[in-house]
Amino acid sequence: MRSVLHQGRHGGIAVAPKTRPGGRTARTKAAAFEAVAALVAERGHAVVSMADVARRAGVAATSLYRRWGDVRALVREVAVEELLREDRLPNTGALAGDLGQWARHIVAGLKRPGGSAFFAAFLATAGPQSAGRGVALQRHLDQIGAMLDRARGRGEKAPPLADVLDYLLAPLYARALIGAPLSEDYADQLVTRLLTR
Repeated sequence: MRSVLHQGRHGGIAVAPKTRPGGRTARTKAAAFEAVAALVAERGHAVVSMADVARRAGVAATSLYRRWGDVRALVREVAVEELLREDRLPNTGALAGDLGQWARHIVAGLKRPGGSAFFAAFLATAGPQSAGRGVALQRHLDQIGAMLDRARGRGEKAPPLADVLDYLLAPLYARALIGAPLSEDYADQLVTRLLTR
């Protein structure tokens, strides 16, 4: 942030900061995130370096190091953002429909270019006690909780939240992690198994 000198009201010199709305920091972050997203989708997270990101983003590597410290922190932040892309929670009027749409959306996200790569990058860069892990999981827990509460409010029998994690969410992400095929049909099968247990 630069400062501008100007004559104060009583003749003294005052220093007022000159701000940059949107500014270089926001542009650097956006360029870095776009570069990381492209590089992870192309190559996977393991071979992405800060120099690669700087070159692709058109920014100085020192700016990236100053903000994120290392490439793992930058990749983790991008991976969390990619995994938490906002979408409206389905509201079909029935729990089976809501969970089905929600699971199919997760499948689509994991199948899009870089989708499972971001999941792998997230796991590799967020340690077991990392706040990033909690943020990503909490978003899913909130979504599941909202769907289950709505279903109960309609008088539907709803499984415990832990069952949705174990029988729906975990199998989808496990398949993505090991590279096993994912499909909307598989997501629908998981929902059926969950609700008929």
